[in-house]
Amino acid sequence: MKLWQKFCLWPLLFFLSVYMGTGILLIEKNAREVFQINLTQLLEEQKSISEGLNWYLYISSLRDSRRGMGKANAYMREYMENRPSIQGVYYEITDYRRVEQPVYSNLDFELPVMEMRDVVYAPQYKVLKYREKYFLRLTSLFSAQDNSYRNTSFMDITVFIRNRSRQYQYFFTLFLLSIIVLSTGMYGISRHLTKSIRLLTDSVRKMGNSNFTGHVAVQGKDEISELAERYNEMARVIEDKITELQQTAEEQRRFIDNFSHELRTPLTAIVGYADLLRSSDNDGADTQELAERIFRQGKRIEKLSEMMLQLVFLERHNFKLIPFDLREVLLEAEAVLKPSIKRARMRLVFDTPDEPVYVAGEKDLLLNLIGNLADNARKASMSGDTIRISTWKEENRVVLEVEDEGTGIPEEEQSKIFETFYMVDKVRSRRNNGVGLGLSICADIVKVHHAEIMLESRENEGTKVKILFPCYKHETIPG
Repeated sequence: MKLWQKFCLWPLLFFLSVYMGTGILLIEKNAREVFQINLTQLLEEQKSISEGLNWYLYISSLRDSRRGMGKANAYMREYMENRPSIQGVYYEITDYRRVEQPVYSNLDFELPVMEMRDVVYAPQYKVLKYREKYFLRLTSLFSAQDNSYRNTSFMDITVFIRNRSRQYQYFFTLFLLSIIVLSTGMYGISRHLTKSIRLLTDSVRKMGNSNFTGHVAVQGKDEISELAERYNEMARVIEDKITELQQTAEEQRRFIDNFSHELRTPLTAIVGYADLLRSSDNDGADTQELAERIFRQGKRIEKLSEMMLQLVFLERHNFKLIPFDLREVLLEAEAVLKPSIKRARMRLVFDTPDEPVYVAGEKDLLLNLIGNLADNARKASMSGDTIRISTWKEENRVVLEVEDEGTGIPEEEQSKIFETFYMVDKVRSRRNNGVGLGLSICADIVKVHHAEIMLESRENEGTKVKILFPCYKHETIPG
């Protein structure tokens, strides 16, 4: 989520949440207060009825000596019929021993009442819905002339419920309008506040695409303007440094090109003359030894030149990676490597799966990679050791591994092994005509294939070099 969207969304959500919560709390608080007023009124009314009935029964019984249940119920009906009632309030008085027939009821429709066994002397209330109306029912017991009666009052609270619903409708309508107005306002404000940041982001993106000439034009005196000014200063410094590095790199490339080109011609002559001198009929031991040395050093310099040319070639050339079965390259590498490994009295073992192992790459470069790794393994191994070259699939990648049983590499030197001209054992490397460029070339070949190279080594136990290629799916290969 972008910054301007956060500026727009989070304050808006926070405000709307507070707004909605506050509105609902106010509506509910008002509804509870109104409901409590109605309930209190109904409680007072029911209490008044219970006390009035007891008083009326007492006075009536003094006037009329013919006391009895029938007379008590008649007095209750008489009292309730003559008593002024509240509009929208209905009453029902039921004898505890004759629940099937109410003593008095002014209901002109049927509303559910509490079961007599559940009624207690403390008032109990419940909200009921009858068709399109709502009623507050209040029920309690009262005693009169050694008998218990159920006193039920119903108050029509339909207007209260509908007013509450209308308040919610009005509130949510206002809430939706607020969302529209606030969203529009917050969008404009957030876009305006983050305009400078967007300009800065565009400049940083251009810098990521190697365009260091674009600067940010931001007006104002706030923190973003200060950040933009610091960015412009950084961009100018980086631009100067990049220009300087490009010039240095170009000079280095020219030097390597000229050095490699000019070195090859005299090297060819030196090797040729030394070879003629070595193969001549002159029996002088000194002459023969001198020729041998010239020949070896010339071959060494020739190898150095070739490897430097390979480094330049790998750096400048754009390779087209084509999918193929890696086993084919290993089969070709086996034919090339076995003679030299056999002459060194070592065993070369290739371990490949039965199914194809597809990667996208350049075959000649991979042959060079395997050859360099195998040559390093040979130089580090002793007579009778085994060099194993394996490949297999592992999740979404292909692994190529070259393992030897040689002298290994000290732990403190493993991080430098792929540096140019770096040699772990310089004496042994020179004896084997090494120049310290083989593993550097290997690292560059791995980069060309978008792969990863890993080294595992223990002194006097051996070395494993793993190349992790991205797996190329078989079904995507043409043909």
